[in-house]
Amino acid sequence: MSNDWDEYAATWENNQATAVFAQSCFEELTAITSLTRKTVLDFGCGTGLLSQLMSPCTKQIIALDGSESMIEELDKKALVNVEPVVDFLTRGLVAQHPAFRNQFDLVVASSVCGFLGNPQETANIIYTLLDEYGLFVHWDWAVDSDDLDYGMTTQRAETILLNAGFDSVTVSVPFEVETDSGTRPVLMGVGRK
Repeated sequence: MSNDWDEYAATWENNQATAVFAQSCFEELTAITSLTRKTVLDFGCGTGLLSQLMSPCTKQIIALDGSESMIEELDKKALVNVEPVVDFLTRGLVAQHPAFRNQFDLVVASSVCGFLGNPQETANIIYTLLDEYGLFVHWDWAVDSDDLDYGMTTQRAETILLNAGFDSVTVSVPFEVETDSGTRPVLMGVGRK
């Protein structure tokens, strides 16, 4: 299964902004919830930078990414409580793959949702994967227009979470990351089931 992200996998972590993004996400995440003994889905895990940070605290992480090359980079980290899955998040995957037999306490998505063709459908699926009071936290580039092919407006992020059925929803812009294209703000969407 090849996709456009495969070509970035080998050098993904060479970019300092990638590590800063993951570290900032981890800091924001641990400020709002404990990871102790949690079962986590790292949706769109890439090379596993966020999984690697969460791994020492969590019970288990299912690390899902559609890029086989990204998952190969994650595999090199040999994280004992992380189960990598190469696939796309669909209702079919959830129905058939053993990794999705149990509910998750937490689903995270770091710089993923803003690149999806149908983020509403994905949020709807994620809602069904969460245990009662489960938490979905995603970080995406904060943008001013929904017409861009990356990132999300804060309004769109909030609407998607509310439409998926989350009771408690907050969207903020907690940090910025210095990139080759300049400083970019990052939004954090949080939905609690």
